[in-house]
Amino acid sequence: MSDVRVIQPFRGPARGLARIPGSKSVTNRALILAALADGETILEGALFSRDTRILVAALQELGFSVDADESACRIKLVGLGGRIPKAKAKLHVGNAGTAARFLTAFLCLHPSGDYEIDGDAAMRTRPMAGLLRALESAGAKCLTPGGSPADSFPLRLITCGLVSGEVSCDASSSSQMLSALLMVAPLASGFSVRLSGTTVSEPFVEMTAKMCAHFGRPLIQSHGAWICSQPGAYRTPCIYAIEPDATAASYFIALPAVTGKESRVRLAGYDVSGLQGDTAFATVARACGASLHEETGALIAHSWTALRGGDFNFNAFSDTFLTVAALAPLFDKPVTLRGIGHTRHQETDRVLAMATELERLGVRVEPSAQSLRIDQSLDTLTIHPGREAMLAASRKAPVAIHTYEDHRVAMSFGILGSYNLHGNGQPWISIQDPACTGKTFPHFFEALEQLRGSFLRIAVDGGAASGKSSTSRAVAAAHGLMHVDTGAHYRSITRALLSASATPDNTRSVIAALPTLQLGTKITGHSAQLTLSGWVPMAAELRSPEVNAAVSRFAAMSEVRHFLFEYQRSQVSVAQAAGFSGIIMEGRDIGSVIMPDAEVRIFLEADVDARTARRAAEGQSDAVLSRDQQDASRITAPMVCADGATRIDNTSLSLLEVVEKVGLLIAQARS
Repeated sequence: MSDVRVIQPFRGPARGLARIPGSKSVTNRALILAALADGETILEGALFSRDTRILVAALQELGFSVDADESACRIKLVGLGGRIPKAKAKLHVGNAGTAARFLTAFLCLHPSGDYEIDGDAAMRTRPMAGLLRALESAGAKCLTPGGSPADSFPLRLITCGLVSGEVSCDASSSSQMLSALLMVAPLASGFSVRLSGTTVSEPFVEMTAKMCAHFGRPLIQSHGAWICSQPGAYRTPCIYAIEPDATAASYFIALPAVTGKESRVRLAGYDVSGLQGDTAFATVARACGASLHEETGALIAHSWTALRGGDFNFNAFSDTFLTVAALAPLFDKPVTLRGIGHTRHQETDRVLAMATELERLGVRVEPSAQSLRIDQSLDTLTIHPGREAMLAASRKAPVAIHTYEDHRVAMSFGILGSYNLHGNGQPWISIQDPACTGKTFPHFFEALEQLRGSFLRIAVDGGAASGKSSTSRAVAAAHGLMHVDTGAHYRSITRALLSASATPDNTRSVIAALPTLQLGTKITGHSAQLTLSGWVPMAAELRSPEVNAAVSRFAAMSEVRHFLFEYQRSQVSVAQAAGFSGIIMEGRDIGSVIMPDAEVRIFLEADVDARTARRAAEGQSDAVLSRDQQDASRITAPMVCADGATRIDNTSLSLLEVVEKVGLLIAQARS
């Protein structure tokens, strides 16, 4: 990625699946808890970013077995039940606040440790004193390189294990200091943590407590102090799923505010009842005009109905205030953002950074950037509407936004720059140091670009065991498409018809039973499943011997196929409404009958030996050639390779190779 990225405004609606990485906050907490657990933990959906790599590298340096698979977003870590293999190490935490604070408390568990920790220039100015004082009261020595008491990095830790008793922590400047103590508390018998005063971002403390419980050591508050009633090593859940990053999701909730009518962005995995307090951003977004639709396991952001200003307190979810701050110049009235004073001591002074860059665009902010530089106690920001000012500032050339090595500054202004301010697609914002997004969202700008494409329809046909399902599922996941398996439709209908005592030999029984079936769609992940009166048949039911014996005969009946035609065609609208960037539908008549005008049409094939072996691996013994003959000779919608479809013979190709071939066809269609 270059040192400057010019943001191309969206000239049409944003559509598609937002590719949101795993949460940094959850990933780094899970890494610490897994290291403190006894045995192997696999983190699924883990974030791979600058901050998480720093923590992984530190754990490896300390002697832990950590196997990271970035392509699969998976980390395998072997915990040692609270034991830290190396008694001495030099660690560098960059500007990773979670790694810095979590590791500092973690290392104090060693009974005789001597560790040197440092960070980059920005990390050396970030608050640490509250955590260090608490650890000193529990027996650790926190020293500067010169040997005096340390308040920040660089520091030397002399550890003797955590002594029992109560420690008091001033976490007023960062909740991470309290979270760091809570995670190590179960490893020290009789150890308790009391918060001195108040802390910011309380939802992150709640997240920590919930995750400790997930790893088998619930924490409770007794007489105002946090304790673990049953101390000991954490118990690994074996596999731990990492939630998508709710803060990163805020950018894609905001995107439809600037991309106009008919925008639909799908946020998979977004759970308003999950671990992350930053899901509260959705409440503010709705107050400002966002149109959001919740589904099981997903949130769909539509075009905003308005751009309304207001007065909002971001104390509990402050990482997201920058998202609203960047949009604020487009609102109908001023926006006041409160509870953000502590963000002046994060990756950068975020309040000053946003004020400075908005003023660079000509927008009026209160207090001004100059006032913020003079007075560090100012903790509220009011941003006034500023379309005309931004037009004037960017008329000749894009305004260069400084990011201060802060990923959230870069991403927030990336969303604002997506607005077609000049009405002709003229770029008006450029982002300096766009690579700083690597801290939490390395592929942010690529994810943003993927939402520009028009809706794409992909038809995949082929005979039995030609690889339609495995290919279509993989392509759907790789390209943000909704996957529809029409073979499962016929199996569901077959199961329902058999339950209604209909048989393929009795056409009247089929005609009588079909109108009683109420068809619907349930979306799970990337897959759309046919429902019957709201019910999704179990996979085992669809593969029963009775269904296997009858499905091809029912599927050959014109009455059954006509009954499903309109439903299957309607899945295009379902995918559009659900915010997918396209649909991939598989079957035997998709490119010829159901979606004859699909932008991409594919016919998969393989030789008879390969297909027979695949069927055998599935526990079936279809005579694939006779099945092909039956499918190709039926009167209604026979199986054919549609004119213009691309044939792909996958006899000797891996699934990855087939997916890559389809990906090239998709790229050609989108271009």
